[in-house]
Amino acid sequence: MSTSRRGFLKGVLGTGAAGAAATALPGCAPDINPAPVTDVTASAAGTVDLLVTRYPELEPVGGAITVRVPGEPVPLLVVHNKGANARDDFSVLSSICTHVACPLGFDGKDVVCPCHLSRFSATNGEVLQRPATVALKTFTAEYNPGTKVLRIDLRAGQSDFPPAVNGQVVFPFLDYPQLRDNGATVSGVPTGYGKRIFVFRLEDGSLSAVDSICTHQQCEVEFRAQDRDLFCPCHASTFTRQGEVTEPPATLPLKKFTVTETSDAVVVNGVL
Repeated sequence: MSTSRRGFLKGVLGTGAAGAAATALPGCAPDINPAPVTDVTASAAGTVDLLVTRYPELEPVGGAITVRVPGEPVPLLVVHNKGANARDDFSVLSSICTHVACPLGFDGKDVVCPCHLSRFSATNGEVLQRPATVALKTFTAEYNPGTKVLRIDLRAGQSDFPPAVNGQVVFPFLDYPQLRDNGATVSGVPTGYGKRIFVFRLEDGSLSAVDSICTHQQCEVEFRAQDRDLFCPCHASTFTRQGEVTEPPATLPLKKFTVTETSDAVVVNGVL
């Protein structure tokens, strides 16, 4: 493995994890050019602004950088594509492979894992080549060709889902009547938070709300209605609807939110 790639692993993962990732590298692995690492602080609104001309590794089409943001558990991989009508286009994805959490590189066309050669679409994160089976998370980003600034919104959400306002998400029964029913489930991504949450009315009538981010390697869990649990498709950890671990490799519970109920709504607090 090249010195530059070893340094990349160490810079993103830390010394111990870098050693583990390096051990996983097959001897025939291509020497993917690592995306240089930079540290950028997000605004209070959860946006990250990159002046593209400040990053020579990102400025040309086919370029890429890895961006570490304090408070974000996974760095971002920012890649420069050529968009429609010959316009510049940028994509922002999770920089960690969903197979065994190796840091990802970019070959100018696809996102590539140097450990086991998984490939992902640079535009939407979909798996193009195994062994990875789970897509990369993508982030909303907008490029201003006039100012050359790429703005990444870490807290973007679904327009048809209630937003998080001052850490609170309100689900009116008028819009979510199912939350009156025992066994009901509602999930979505609140604007202002940027990650999926789950809200459950359990069979005993109590309420539970949890975050979707697996505590093992930060993949997004899925709700399995038949098993009445939350399942991580990356490494098969499972959790109860209250967020407790029932199957490893995860050892820590999912993030839990406080849930209250009024006469006309379910209110989830602590969505920060």
